[in-house]
Amino acid sequence: MDYKVMEQLLEKYFEGETSLKEESRLRAYFQRDDVPENLRPYQPLFRHLAKEQSHELDAGFDRKLLRQLETTMPQAKVRYLSARSWMMRIAAAVVIGLGLWWAYISQNISSTNQQAGIDWSKYEVKSTDEAFRLTSTALLKASSELNQGASTAAHEMDKLKKVGRFFK
Repeated sequence: MDYKVMEQLLEKYFEGETSLKEESRLRAYFQRDDVPENLRPYQPLFRHLAKEQSHELDAGFDRKLLRQLETTMPQAKVRYLSARSWMMRIAAAVVIGLGLWWAYISQNISSTNQQAGIDWSKYEVKSTDEAFRLTSTALLKASSELNQGASTAAHEMDKLKKVGRFFK
């Protein structure tokens, strides 16, 4: 019976739901030597917790700690700024503000001005014959460029074949 209760307490302990009384009961249970075999892996943990709980600080610990904290705390250094440095900071803020204002105003002015657009209607094709002529011209130009590229590639391949003969 005690074994089952301890298993339930262990589950609650590892879920963080035990009270202080239940935790002390677990520590006391695992101090015994007749712990069942399947609960023995938890025995060192609870023995360690009981051992650590028994440690107490000496009476002068608080005094020593406070003395160390007082000696190691750096004193804040008070810096007074001269009137000149204040004026420089204010001037820098004013310059930045004026720059931002100028950028905002110039952006609004440029967006309100109408820019002259290109009248694309004069470049539109009006008849099917003209469209055929323009398309044929464009295709002939593309064809001649591709043929020139193919002939250049063939010429370079011939050069590579000549060089390749030396390596065979």
